[in-house]
Amino acid sequence: MDPTQSNEAAVPLYKQLADTLRQQIESGELNDQEPLAPERELALHYKVSRDTVRKAIRLLDEEGMIYSDHGRGTFITSAPLRDMAKAIGSFTLDTLRRGGVPGQKVLVFEKVTAGMAIASVLNIKPDTVLHHVKRVRLIDGEPIGIQDSWLCLPKGQGFSREQLERKGSLYRLLVEDLQIQPSVALESIGSILACEQDVALLNLDKGAPLLLCERVTMSERRVPIEYCEMRYGPSYRYKNKVTQWGGN
Repeated sequence: MDPTQSNEAAVPLYKQLADTLRQQIESGELNDQEPLAPERELALHYKVSRDTVRKAIRLLDEEGMIYSDHGRGTFITSAPLRDMAKAIGSFTLDTLRRGGVPGQKVLVFEKVTAGMAIASVLNIKPDTVLHHVKRVRLIDGEPIGIQDSWLCLPKGQGFSREQLERKGSLYRLLVEDLQIQPSVALESIGSILACEQDVALLNLDKGAPLLLCERVTMSERRVPIEYCEMRYGPSYRYKNKVTQWGGN
């Protein structure tokens, strides 16, 4: 795809360039750990501005396709790490990669108004209408965790319970049906003991330890779109990717 000759005028130029570079990476034209050409060379080659190049590089970096090594340049991320970074916490895709069959049982599907706590997390006004979805997540038919999500969607957008059940994946529904791309997530991880409801839904012993993940997911415009609380049973192995080291 030539980013200077797109038929889709609505697609920003930097996204077109990112698509071109992404295709080169995934096809093997650009090899793992190979340095990416400098911004100036990319701008000249594709006849775009350096600002366009910088935005494309930033997008690919956020996707985990490339990484920056301070003082050395920008490099192509190795394939195994790219695979880990392709989706933000998509339970469905992660389960498929592990060779399992993902599933869900929708427990709650409703519209609610945001309380003070959720409003603060999502940076919205209290009483904003949210979609509240609570599901038991399954692997090969066995309950493995509980996901409780509150979604703040653009005005006029929404989805039905039937859409969610048909798609099987909330993030897939956001991307394919609503054209909302989850891009960045802030997550905290801890542990908690199973309550009575957890025990009943996940077939656990009373007081069993659970992995507790709390996540705020943002769109590519850095607007918070979801707060999700996830409780996983002891048999689930959670995998995440650290994108930046901030220590000494």
